[in-house]
Amino acid sequence: MYNNKDSRQQTADSRQQTADSRQQTADSRQQTADSRQQTILDPLLSKRIHSLRFLLIVFVVFIHNTVINAGVNFSDGSQTFEAPLYVEKVKELAGTFTGIAVPLFFLISGFLLYIKEQKFLGNLKKKCRTILLPYILWAILVILFLFVAQSFSFTKPYFATRIVREFSPLDWIGVFAGHFGKFAVPYGHPLVYQFWFLRDLFVLNLLFVIIKKIVDRCPGGTLVLFFILWIGDIDIYIVSTAALFFFTLGYYIVKYNISYKHLDNIKTFDMIIMYMTTIIIKLFFREHIAIISAINIMVGIMFFIKLSYSFINKTKVYKILAWLEQYAFWVYATHGIAIAIIIKLSVKIMPMNGGWLLVHYFIVTLLCIFILLGIGILFKKIFPKVFSILTGGR
Repeated sequence: MYNNKDSRQQTADSRQQTADSRQQTADSRQQTADSRQQTILDPLLSKRIHSLRFLLIVFVVFIHNTVINAGVNFSDGSQTFEAPLYVEKVKELAGTFTGIAVPLFFLISGFLLYIKEQKFLGNLKKKCRTILLPYILWAILVILFLFVAQSFSFTKPYFATRIVREFSPLDWIGVFAGHFGKFAVPYGHPLVYQFWFLRDLFVLNLLFVIIKKIVDRCPGGTLVLFFILWIGDIDIYIVSTAALFFFTLGYYIVKYNISYKHLDNIKTFDMIIMYMTTIIIKLFFREHIAIISAINIMVGIMFFIKLSYSFINKTKVYKILAWLEQYAFWVYATHGIAIAIIIKLSVKIMPMNGGWLLVHYFIVTLLCIFILLGIGILFKKIFPKVFSILTGGR
């Protein structure tokens, strides 16, 4: 009888172990499924990102129309224009919206990289095709363009800020890397100045494994440190601190599984009031408190992510924005020289005083975008393979 009881107990224990093993297997499968799910981008979120990209490029082009603030450079000197106070305020107001473009691009880039759990070598190979190759090709094309433009007397006055024939060895390094020779100041931009974004993005992709390990080891301290570097505008030389902060912020969103749906739960009216409040405070107090601009950008990013919900819910609007996205990189890559040409021609034609400065700011910028979009559509139709290479296969 005693042996039978032991046998029964052993059988029960064996069954329990089998049940526990099955449960562990089920838990393991669930963890694997959850892990895989985390690496799959939500289709709705993907559509929202698509809907924002061209709009953000439009913002970037507006940022680079600096005629109200900095004037226009010609070979025989610079022309500056005195803007009335209301013109400056309208320009500042526009800047509060457009200022979210580059930070949001870095945030999206970091998020998309980390959510897909990329391996270093695989990611490097991809980024060489999508970032490094277009970066080098566009620099070469701009050099050739400037060389030709500086060879004729009737075009040289418009493109004589940096004479290609006079470049020193350091200047040639600066053409591609920035920070050297004629490209050392003020921000170390490369020859294609808007490509500082691509340069910093490529560097961050080289460092993404290190950034992840630092954040995993000290998440709170790293976030605070990178935030201070950003709002303090501290130069760390190898990469913009704004780029570093927002790219890393993309990893925090993945690490802590922060959902965009939290923003959707905020009432639209409340979000508008919040955003408008930060804009008003920034317009009147930004010179006194540096963190105000940072808060405005953060709230602005949340506002436009929430706004993207409206974009994807309107079929016609989304189709237009999704179609425009394929030309976003083209407009981004070509707008530097294009807007400089259009600005220099327009100041010869348009009155540059009073309200005309605002007309110039909006009309010239939008004209630049429409012209480049038209050229991009035509170029893609005639030379689809070349277009793909120049836009990084996008």
